[in-house]
Amino acid sequence: MLGRHEEELSAARNAVESLAAQVNDLSVRLLHAHQESPVVPSHSSLPEPRVNNPPCYAGEPTECRAFLTQCEVAFSLQPQTYAGDRARIAYVISLLTGRAREWGTSVWEAGTPCCHRFDLFKEEMIKIFDQSVFGHEASHLLTTIRQGVENSGRFAIEFRTLSTTSEWNEPALVARFLEGLNVDLKEEIYARGSPAQLDQLIELAIRLDRCFEQRRRARAASATLREPSFSVTSRPDPEPMQLGSIRLLPDDRQRRISNRLCLYCGAAGHFAASCPVKARARQ
Repeated sequence: MLGRHEEELSAARNAVESLAAQVNDLSVRLLHAHQESPVVPSHSSLPEPRVNNPPCYAGEPTECRAFLTQCEVAFSLQPQTYAGDRARIAYVISLLTGRAREWGTSVWEAGTPCCHRFDLFKEEMIKIFDQSVFGHEASHLLTTIRQGVENSGRFAIEFRTLSTTSEWNEPALVARFLEGLNVDLKEEIYARGSPAQLDQLIELAIRLDRCFEQRRRARAASATLREPSFSVTSRPDPEPMQLGSIRLLPDDRQRRISNRLCLYCGAAGHFAASCPVKARARQ
């Protein structure tokens, strides 16, 4: 029995030593991993970036959603500053002007339910002020929009704004954008082969529009250089001293008449009808 106990103790001792070696190995690996990986500070310890306030909102019907989106961007960049709903609502009201400020002040002072939750405040503000076009209204505007006198870049901005809420598919948007372009630009795109993607089509239209504008400027500059700096006439019987079809100045004409000089050559003793210089020029 003593021999058997010694064998069991020896086996237990070996097992303990093996476990100790494994624990030591794991400790070394953990230490190395901790030294290799940098310590990442928590978000709460990072300083928040400085954010410029969006432009004040005065109640314009088409700018309400854009204003609220800019405010939400500020909330995302400064989550600690605007962690609560009341802080967010107060921030939005501080940027209101005009009739929008009057509404914001009244609901804040009255303590309405929308002033305790930002999602309710946003919903209420959109319901009162926003008149952006969506769905069928945006689709109707897409069917009537034309490039006109604007360049293709500005036309593309207006087209994209409407297309985001129209729920049209890609082929329909491509066909409608191409239809809304000016005739010369549209024909040039047809000749080159119209792209199947809207982004590629808009990029091609803008590039071609710039080329057309450069051609117009070059032609205008060339026409200006070709214009003569003096008046040219093609009368069959030129007036005095109109050699090379250059008109006689009014003062010089009056002087010759007053001094009874020839209106053709400017000499004395004869008139333009019997001017020898004129006669030789006709021979």
